[in-house]
Amino acid sequence: MSGRVVPLGELCDMDRRGVRPDDPLASHLPFVGVENVDSGTGFLNFDTKSRTGNRRSTSFRFDSRHVLYAKLRPYLNKVATPGFAGRCSTELVPLLPRAGVDRAFLAWLLRRGETVAFVMASATGARMPRADMKVLLSMPVSFPPLDTQRRIAGLLDRAARIQRLRARAAARLRAFAPALFVKMFGDPAENPMGWSVARIGDVCTVIGGGTPRRNNEAYFGGKIPWATPTDVTALTDLFIAHTKESITEIGLRESSARLAPAGAVLLTSRATIGYTAIAARPMTTNQGFANLTCGDRLIPEYLACLLRARRALLERMAGGTTFKEISKSTLKKIAIPLPPLVLQRRYAKLLERSRRVFIRASAASENSSMLTISLMKRLLEGGR
Repeated sequence: MSGRVVPLGELCDMDRRGVRPDDPLASHLPFVGVENVDSGTGFLNFDTKSRTGNRRSTSFRFDSRHVLYAKLRPYLNKVATPGFAGRCSTELVPLLPRAGVDRAFLAWLLRRGETVAFVMASATGARMPRADMKVLLSMPVSFPPLDTQRRIAGLLDRAARIQRLRARAAARLRAFAPALFVKMFGDPAENPMGWSVARIGDVCTVIGGGTPRRNNEAYFGGKIPWATPTDVTALTDLFIAHTKESITEIGLRESSARLAPAGAVLLTSRATIGYTAIAARPMTTNQGFANLTCGDRLIPEYLACLLRARRALLERMAGGTTFKEISKSTLKKIAIPLPPLVLQRRYAKLLERSRRVFIRASAASENSSMLTISLMKRLLEGGR
């Protein structure tokens, strides 16, 4: 990007026109807080019912000429380009672009990771650091001609729009599995289709997990995956193939950890209860799991999604004073519906198709996110 380097303060001015709580404008202008701004998008995520906002404190006025910049950590990457007139929290600073400065270009300059790092180096406040606006406005930035600004902002806007659409598609695909489950099998709590019922312990083998002693380095860092609840709660997929930690053969032999086969349903059973994943390969878990291997009347995909649907029941059945835990004996007594295997297999097949689409959509979303970051650096930092 060609252009001279200038302080950001040459591109915009702070416009902190206050609106007192007793000002008549306070009851008419929509109110925006930092929580209403989506990170990195410039969109305001509130509906008409919440737009009257806070009337108890002073706020700043803004309109469709401004860029709203969040000066409070951890919201420093929140930047909005509103399309209406309103008032905002004093944690949002309205910045008014000067003549010859494109508003969208200014907003993208503020969203850069480099801007956050620059501001945080001098942020004040121990508990909740705030940006020093004088420091922000002193930040050196490349300032190209207006037509170049608009071209850059247009490219970044399109990249961000693609990213949002792909992320939205991925979110819809994540919701597909539970919706399809209810459509095909009904609510498992009510069993409206009258499927036969069996206790989990009669149709599954249930084993627990264990943790090798941490003070023995020979137990960790091997080739056997060792899952903890955070490995499962962080998943966007139904299957788990990789874990943050692994253990060795000797760690497996000399601890209470047990190897669950590929296809086992890993159920978090302590503190964080009711999250499931299907082991894509043989693996072990810590003691915060009950690991279920299906018998000949169950398909893992069906069982994993059924247990997710019954998370509230599992939490209610959990005992313990220090932390909640559902014991293996209690889990084995829970009755579950058993639809015909042909229907369970059909569900697994449909789930696998949606999973492949989801994986492609997630990869595309990740790629578009990386593209946006790369474009920001390339276009806003002087690259060509």
